[in-house]
Amino acid sequence: MHTRLHQSVAILTTVAALFAPLSSFAQSSLPESAASNRGAFGAADFTEPPILRGAIDPAEYFVGPGDGLSVTIWGSSVLRFSEMVTPEGEIVLPGIATVPVSGMSLTDAKGAISSAVQRTYRNVRITTSLVRIRQIRVNVLGEVTNPGTYVAHAMDLTSELIRKAGGLTEGASNRNIVISRKSGGTSRVDLPRYLNLGDLEKNPPILDGDVIIVPSAKSYVFIYGAIPRPGTYEHVDGETIESLIELAGGFSRGAIEDTVEIRVFLDSITTETRFVDISSTGRGDLALNDGDQVFVRSKPDWKEVSRVTVDGEAVFAGSYGINEDRDRVLDVIQRAGGVTEHASLVDAKLIRTAGVDDIDLEYERLKNVPVEEMSDSEYDYFRTKSRERAGIVVVDFTALLDGDSTENILLKAGDRISIPKRRETVAVSGQAANPGRLLYVPGKNYKFYVERAGGYAHDARKGKTRVIRGATGEWVPAGDAGPLVPGDVVYIPEKPERDWWRTVQDVTRFAASIATVYLVIDQATSK
Repeated sequence: MHTRLHQSVAILTTVAALFAPLSSFAQSSLPESAASNRGAFGAADFTEPPILRGAIDPAEYFVGPGDGLSVTIWGSSVLRFSEMVTPEGEIVLPGIATVPVSGMSLTDAKGAISSAVQRTYRNVRITTSLVRIRQIRVNVLGEVTNPGTYVAHAMDLTSELIRKAGGLTEGASNRNIVISRKSGGTSRVDLPRYLNLGDLEKNPPILDGDVIIVPSAKSYVFIYGAIPRPGTYEHVDGETIESLIELAGGFSRGAIEDTVEIRVFLDSITTETRFVDISSTGRGDLALNDGDQVFVRSKPDWKEVSRVTVDGEAVFAGSYGINEDRDRVLDVIQRAGGVTEHASLVDAKLIRTAGVDDIDLEYERLKNVPVEEMSDSEYDYFRTKSRERAGIVVVDFTALLDGDSTENILLKAGDRISIPKRRETVAVSGQAANPGRLLYVPGKNYKFYVERAGGYAHDARKGKTRVIRGATGEWVPAGDAGPLVPGDVVYIPEKPERDWWRTVQDVTRFAASIATVYLVIDQATSK
C-alpha cells in the first residue's frame, strides 16, 4: 500500500502541473470582468482576505463554487492538495476522486472528502480546511439607496449587503426584510433584534443566489415609559407584549410589571385600555397589532438618588448623598470634613439648580425695551434683576459655622456648596494711575487703595467712585463703604467728554432768549 502511495505521489507531481491554474487560486486576483463591475455596483475590494467576526463554524458554513479547500493526507508520507471548488460544485483531487461538495455544510464536505480518499488509501488520516472564502453576487432590491447587484463573501451578514447598497431609505422596513433563497425558501431579517439583542438568526449570512428585498414599512407599534429604548417600532407578525419589551431593552429599574397598560384599537378610530400582568406566566404572550401602544409605569420615587456637591476649600470635596427635606447645609459640610484654613466663608455660596430655568417674563420683556422708554419703576426692576445671580441661595456661611441655626437651611437634590479660596487682595479698576490688584490691609478704606494705585488719573470722575462688594456684587458709594475686605473692587469712572464750543453756543442762545423775553415784558409794562 505504501509503495502505491509513493507511486501516486510521483504521478501527482506531473498531474499537478496540469492543474496549476486551478490550484494557484491563493495568488490569483479578481477576474477582469468582475473587477470592472466593482465600481458599477459599489462592492468592496475583495483582493484582500475577508475580515471575519471569528472562527467559522463548520456546521454553519455551506460550501460552494469558488471556495478554496486544503486537503492533507497523512500517512508514511504527506500528500497535500490545495484546490478550488469548481463551477460544477466539485472538489477535484487528482488521481484520487472528484467529490461533489456544493451545498454541503463544511462539516459534511469534510466527511465526504474523507470517505472518498479512504476508498483509495487505507490507514491514513485526512484533514480538510477551508483556506479561501468564495465571492458571490447578491441582488439587493427595494427600499435601499442604491438597489443593484453586489459582490460579497459567503459569510457576510445581510446587514453588510444593505450597507453596501447605501443603507435603508426613509420609510423602509427594518424588521420585515426578506431574503429569497435560491432553494426557493425565504428568511426574514429583523435588524433591530440583531442590533439590540444580538440575535444572529435575524441577520443571517448570505448564500449563493440570494435576493434581498427591502419593502416599505407599513405598520407600527409604540412603547413608552420605564424601558431603556422607548419609541416607535415596526410591527411584525407574531409580535407579543413580552417580545416588544425585550426589544426595547427590558424593564428599567423601578418598572411596574404587574400593570402594563395596552391601548388597542377596537376599530379604525376607537381605542380601549387593557392591563396585563407581565410577571404572570404566559400573560406576556398577548399578540400586538398595528397601532397598539404599550405603557410601562414606574414606581414613584423608586430608589431615587439625591445628591449634592461640595467643591473648593472643603477637606473632602466631592458628591454626597442626601435625603431631601431632612439633610441641611451644615450636615454635608461636616461630612466633607469641614473647611480648610484657606476657605473664604464670606465668598462661599449655595447654588441651587432646581427651578433656575423658570423664566421671568417681565424681565425678558424689559430686555427688549430701550432704557429711555422705561418708567422709573421698570428701570429699577430691570437693574435689580440684571444684577441677580441665578441659582444663588442666600446663606451666611460665617454665621452658619459660628452656630447660627437660622442659616442652616434644608438641601435639595442638585445643590452645590461652593467654598472658594480666601482672596488676599483688593482691586482698583478704572481711572487710577496704576490700576490692578493690591494686597489687602485690614481696616483701610478706599482712599488708601486709590493712593497705593498711584492716585487718580487726570480724567477720573472722583465724585462717582464706587466700591463693588466682592461677596454680593453690590455697588456702594465709596464714601459710605467703610473699611474694605478682600475681594472688594474700587471702581473709578471716567469723566464724560464735553464739547465746550457747543456749551458756549447753548449758553449764548439761552441768554439771548432771556434777553428777548425781558425786552418783551419791559415794552409791555412801559405802555
